[in-house]
Amino acid sequence: MITNDSIQTGIDPVRATDIRHRNIMAVLSAIYASRNHGGASQSDIVTNIGLKAPSVFRVFSYLEQNGYITPCQSSRTIPESRKGRHPVYYTVCPDAVYSIGIEFWSSCLSLGVFNFNRQRIYSHMEMLDDSVDAAKVEELICSLTRMAVSELGIPDEKIAGIGIAAPGKVNVATGSVVYYSRIKGMENYPLKEAVEKSLGYRVLVHNNCSALASSVYRYGDKDPGKAMFAFLVRGGVNGAMVSENGIYTAADGTSLEAGHIPVSFDGPLCSCGLKGCLQAYMLELNAQIGGKTQDSVLFSSITDIKEPKADAILEKAAFYMYSGMKTIQRSLSPDSFLIICPSIFVAETLAEKIRILYKGARDYFQNRIPSVFAMAYDNVVAQAGASDLVIDAFFES
Repeated sequence: MITNDSIQTGIDPVRATDIRHRNIMAVLSAIYASRNHGGASQSDIVTNIGLKAPSVFRVFSYLEQNGYITPCQSSRTIPESRKGRHPVYYTVCPDAVYSIGIEFWSSCLSLGVFNFNRQRIYSHMEMLDDSVDAAKVEELICSLTRMAVSELGIPDEKIAGIGIAAPGKVNVATGSVVYYSRIKGMENYPLKEAVEKSLGYRVLVHNNCSALASSVYRYGDKDPGKAMFAFLVRGGVNGAMVSENGIYTAADGTSLEAGHIPVSFDGPLCSCGLKGCLQAYMLELNAQIGGKTQDSVLFSSITDIKEPKADAILEKAAFYMYSGMKTIQRSLSPDSFLIICPSIFVAETLAEKIRILYKGARDYFQNRIPSVFAMAYDNVVAQAGASDLVIDAFFES
């Protein structure tokens, strides 16, 4: 792993090593970003980052000698008018760095291991029962991580860390789960500290909707605009805001809690202790079609809009989500919204009904109607989003 200690210079040891380390990580990050676009040449880096050519040459030499980058066949077209030696393009070595992405909620925990090309090379899913508590989740994270690393035979020094996408409200600064009502003991639980102490790897913790949203925003096939707000409708409702600046967090360093946006102040009682939250309304609607108020998946019984009550239930659900979206627009003004559900049918139905609501209402405070997308929950996307937390931190270290 690249560290300041691995870089030797003959001048001021603190300042010189810090500067060179930043240069190395900046170059490596640029090559990583180019891996699916034909790689990067030294002249690309000089142009895009602004380092001097001799410095870039030394950094490329260091990275190649230490197994982080390798020459590649590039798909990029070289102009016929270009004279002289053609540039050599480089990409990252897949086995140089590994990251582990974990996503969990009350019913399931899934783990994926990713190489430096962001390719998933290992996956494991563990179903959770009603008796699971916070300590058991921590134990599972540690045991499944050890199993994955052992099966793959990855040296510890090549593991950049573990990204955990957790449910509920998360304190990103401390890596603790502030509150998640569906797992016993998941209240101010120091997940980062506990897992780091047990495994010795660096751990990053964020909300699971945030990890999903970030992954879709950066690598999805839709145009989210400059900023996107995502809703994850699964066991409850959560939300996350992502932009070109990254995942939005509150001033106190915690993730957003979109499921507890008040739709009204005299509605059904919510698990947070207040009345009329978006999530409380969604749970109440789910109960009307036979789902328990603590059912594993909201609206899981709806597979066809022609089913009795189905259309009316989703119509109301869309209206409640739309009401929450208008509140979000007033404060954050995203260009787009993403609805994520386990069922693509439910997600697309909600998205279409919300689009109709937007078109039918005049809003003098908004000059444009936001795009509304839908997608089915995908554990590969969730794991990759959690893994990205590690890679981002790796380049910033």
